[in-house]
Amino acid sequence: MKQWNCADTVLLAAFFVFLIALRIHLMMPQEIVAGAFLFCAEAALVGGIADWFAVTALFRRPLGFPYHTAILPRRRDSFIRASVTMVQKEFFSRRKIFRHLEQFHLMPLLIDWLSEGMTRARISQNLYHYAKSFLLRKDSEEKVRVVAGKIRSNLSSIEPEDFFAQCGQWLKESGRDKAFLAHLAAYLGRRAARPETAKAFEAMLESYGKEKTKGALASFLAGLASAMDLVNYAEAAALMQKQLLAVLAALGERDSPLQQEMLALFYEKAVVLNGNPEFHGFIHEMRDNLVAELPLEETIGRAWKKMQEHFAADAARKVDAVEEHMPVLRSRLAEIIEEEYTRGLHLLQEDEGLRRTVGHFLYNLIARSALHAQSLVGVVVENVLSRLTDEQLNRLVYDKVKPDLLWIRMNGSIVGASIGLVLFVVLHLFGRL
Repeated sequence: MKQWNCADTVLLAAFFVFLIALRIHLMMPQEIVAGAFLFCAEAALVGGIADWFAVTALFRRPLGFPYHTAILPRRRDSFIRASVTMVQKEFFSRRKIFRHLEQFHLMPLLIDWLSEGMTRARISQNLYHYAKSFLLRKDSEEKVRVVAGKIRSNLSSIEPEDFFAQCGQWLKESGRDKAFLAHLAAYLGRRAARPETAKAFEAMLESYGKEKTKGALASFLAGLASAMDLVNYAEAAALMQKQLLAVLAALGERDSPLQQEMLALFYEKAVVLNGNPEFHGFIHEMRDNLVAELPLEETIGRAWKKMQEHFAADAARKVDAVEEHMPVLRSRLAEIIEEEYTRGLHLLQEDEGLRRTVGHFLYNLIARSALHAQSLVGVVVENVLSRLTDEQLNRLVYDKVKPDLLWIRMNGSIVGASIGLVLFVVLHLFGRL
C-alpha cells in the first residue's frame, strides 16, 4: 500500500490538471470552456481524494484522522471470527464435504492401491514386524493365559474317536504303521534274544509242569520222564525263544504276510474298540482329566519368557532373531502373510457385499474425519490470523483485493470529473434562464 501505483498516478495527474485548469481560468475568467475545465478538474480532484481517503481508512488512519478510520485493525477480532465462520460454513460445510466425497469412487482407488507391489511389500513387512513385536511386549502373563486357554479349548473340543480314526488313517496312508511295527518288532527281538528271556521261558515251563503233575500218578510219570531225560525244560525254552525271534523277525519285515495280517487285525479291533461305549466314556474322562491337569500356563510361561529374553537380546544387537535363528519360520511366516494378503485382496475384488461394507465404512470414516477437520480448520485459521500484526493483516487483505481498490480510487476521479461536467452544464443553463 505504500508503493506507488496507478491510482496514485491518476490522483497526482488530477492535481496537476486542476492547477493547469486554475491557471487557465485565472488567465481567461470569462471563457466558458476555461470555467468548465476548472469545474471538472476540481470535481475529479475532490472525487479522487475522497476515494483515497475512504480506501485508506479501511487499513489505517489517513492524515492521522481518528474517527472511523483503521477499520480492519480496530475490527480485527470480528474479521477473524467472520473469516473462521466463512471457512467452516462455506468452504468446509457439511453439504459441500459430502457432495465432494460422493464424487470419489473409493473402492477402485483402494483396490488399485492395495494391488501395487510397493504397497503389498510394505503392508506385508509391517504385518511381519507386528507379529514379531507381539512376542516382545511385556504383558506376557495375559498372552500366556490366552494361549493356554485356546489350547485347552481346542483339546477339550477334540473327539477321541475322530482323533483315533484320523491317526489310524494317517498311519496307514503314510506307511508309518509299518515302520512303527518294524521298530517295535526290532525292540522286542533285542529283548527276546537276551538270556533272561530263555530263563523266563524255562521257569514258566517248570511252573506249568508242576501245576499239571500234582497227582501221585502224574508225579511218578513226571519223575520217570525227567529221569529218562524225556522232558528238558532248558531245550524247550531255547526252542520257544528261537521261535519267538523268528516270529518277530517276520513281523518286522516290511509287507510280510505276518505284518499285513497283524496290521489288518489291529485296524479291525481298533474300529470295534472305538465304537465301544465303555471305551468312549473312558477316553472322554481321560481326555478331560488330562486337559485339566496339564501345566500349560507354567510351561508356556517359561518358554515365552525365554523367547522374550532371547529376542530382546537380539533386538539390542539390531538382529532379526526370527530370520537369524529360525529362517524356515521366517520364510513360512512371510508365505502365510503373502497368501492371506492375496486371498483378502481377491475377496475384496469379488465379494460385492464386502465391497459395499468396506466402502460404506471408508465413506463414513472420511466424512467424519472431514467434519472433525471442519472445527480444526477453524482453529488453525483463527490461530494464524491472530498471530498476524496489524500491518501483516492489512497487507493480507489488501493484496487479495488490490486491483479493485485501485479502480475504486481511479473511478473516483473519473466519476468526479463526469459529474462536475454535468453540474457545470446544468448550472450554466440555469444561469442563462
